[in-house]
Amino acid sequence: MVLPFLFFYRNLTVSVNQLSAIALASLFSFGLLSSPLQAAQSRIELVNGDELTAELKSETETHFTVVHPVLGEIKLDKNQVLTVEQVVSQSQAKQIAAAPAPRNTSRKPTDHGLFGTGLLTNWKRRVDLGIAGSAGKSRNHQVNIGFTADYTSDFTRISHNTAYFRAKSEDELSDHSFYTSINRDWLRPQTPWFHFAGGRLDWDEFKDWDLRVNANGGVGYEFVKTDDWLLLGRTGLGFNQTFGGEREEFTPEGLIGIETQWDMNEYQHVEFANTFYPSLRDTAEYRNLTSFDWVLDLNSFVGVALKLGLLNEYDSATEEDISKNDFRYTASLVWKL
Repeated sequence: MVLPFLFFYRNLTVSVNQLSAIALASLFSFGLLSSPLQAAQSRIELVNGDELTAELKSETETHFTVVHPVLGEIKLDKNQVLTVEQVVSQSQAKQIAAAPAPRNTSRKPTDHGLFGTGLLTNWKRRVDLGIAGSAGKSRNHQVNIGFTADYTSDFTRISHNTAYFRAKSEDELSDHSFYTSINRDWLRPQTPWFHFAGGRLDWDEFKDWDLRVNANGGVGYEFVKTDDWLLLGRTGLGFNQTFGGEREEFTPEGLIGIETQWDMNEYQHVEFANTFYPSLRDTAEYRNLTSFDWVLDLNSFVGVALKLGLLNEYDSATEEDISKNDFRYTASLVWKL
């Protein structure tokens, strides 16, 4: 009677020990699984310059959902997010020392076009406004307004400019003019050669004509093309037609031009262009158009910049009582649209 009891007791002891070991292992595993793991943190930079360090919980086509230790769960519009960079802790860095560096994802805000209308989507758009004046022995003031839109892709480069000028001196109008121009380049990625076509419309109250239309086309060559610097030349044929005033005529003309654009640094940009238009009807007559712009970004996030510009047109066919040089200088504030 005693032997069976001892045998049963011994087996019971073994079973209890096994159960204890299993229980301890289960508790240990449960503790590991139930203890909160350190979530991967991400550094999120917003377009307004603010930064958040939070856990990236989920992502949709339009939003990021993040969990901030203080603010809790936040839903961010992707248009407001500039970059998302994963942050690796020291302990995680030791474990993944041999792994590639964290992925840095840069995103540009979605462009909805001019004033959200869908027009000129993915174009660089800006408006210029300059106002100057003085009062004392003499009184004068001047206003210049401009709009610029540029588009570039692998196969196309388009540049559009519109400007309006008005100036008074001693209560007398001294300048009142307007122009709009557009030029398109057909690019070929395999070669620096390209074709172009362009046109311009001028209205000026103080010229010997009221309205002038110019159109041209030809070939061009990119001498230098890098991320920071573009230098190109053009040559072609065209015409200008003037209407109204003392000079109403049609003039066929050639075209020889040089242009450059240079990003000096992150905040400064320079553009220069000079185009020579020799008359094909009278070799003694010609026009020469020169422009220079220097743009300094004042606030990249708001899109405000300072622009200093010079513009001069020389026309040898202008009547003697009118200056052959039409020189303007401007100082403007620029807003990106």
